Amino acid sequence: MRRKNMDIKQLYNPVWKRSDNLRDPSVFKGSDGYHLFYSRYSNNDWTKPENWSVAHVFTKDFIHFEDDRDISAKGFASPGDVIRWSDKYILPYQSYPDVPTMLCYSISDNLINWSEPVYFLEEAMDLPWNQAKRVIDPTFVADGERLHCFFVGTDRLYYKSPTNLVGHAYTEDPQLKKWIITTVDSPLIGACDEAPDGAENVTVFNNGREWVMIYSEGLKAQHLAYAVSPDLLHWRKQGRIEVPEQDWMTTRYGAPFVWKDSDCWMMILMGEDKEGHTSFGLLASQDGFNWDILRERNCLGGLLFKY
Repeated sequence: MRRKNMDIKQLYNPVWKRSDNLRDPSVFKGSDGYHLFYSRYSNNDWTKPENWSVAHVFTKDFIHFEDDRDISAKGFASPGDVIRWSDKYILPYQSYPDVPTMLCYSISDNLINWSEPVYFLEEAMDLPWNQAKRVIDPTFVADGERLHCFFVGTDRLYYKSPTNLVGHAYTEDPQLKKWIITTVDSPLIGACDEAPDGAENVTVFNNGREWVMIYSEGLKAQHLAYAVSPDLLHWRKQGRIEVPEQDWMTTRYGAPFVWKDSDCWMMILMGEDKEGHTSFGLLASQDGFNWDILRERNCLGGLLFKY
């Protein structure tokens, strides 16, 4: 039996909120529902590995959630796109916050049980613009037999006004060991006037005409921006994406993830409220550029979905 698509007219933001801080969402749409991967941050101490893990929860409708659990050991965060590669599911993420912060991935047959982390692309720590020698926020994009990885480095030690910068590499190696870094001399996306502290948290999708990248622009005053590309290698920045403010995201918002659902594009977004707590909300778009946000629960304002 074909699964019904979620009824977005029945949803309110934030769609999911817990006592833990929820960060870095990633969604895999399966035949029976949605697998939501995220960073679980607990106990309000950023520096301790035991307060970080990669987690997974399942939902059929973004109203009811089940089997919320950690799928990594403590000391890991920032899950990226789940892809099919060599007949397996692969989930990229990172070690965190212990130094050195490194990229890794896990393998699964069923999206539920995941292997121990396999570290990769360690050479990105030594890029000349990655002075902090940290690599975070991996995003996988499969295009034919080539697998692309977008990642983030930092141009200063992160306790001295960090500037996060987006890099890129690709591989055609089924074992994911031999990578070609295309951003050796300079990052793909760096600082700009609107975001002197750089960019992070990339999501990439193809709208049928071109590749679209939406990312978190800025750290202190974080918001969304986007770029477009014909080939995943050459990108043109297009500027800021305007998102109406809601209570669950009044301090900042970012870490977008986009997927195609029925006849529209969906975005799940991390928002931070005025108490510093993070949760997830949803937006929708017909073209991947202009986004409408769910109405907020117990709130008379906000935009309604048009779909």
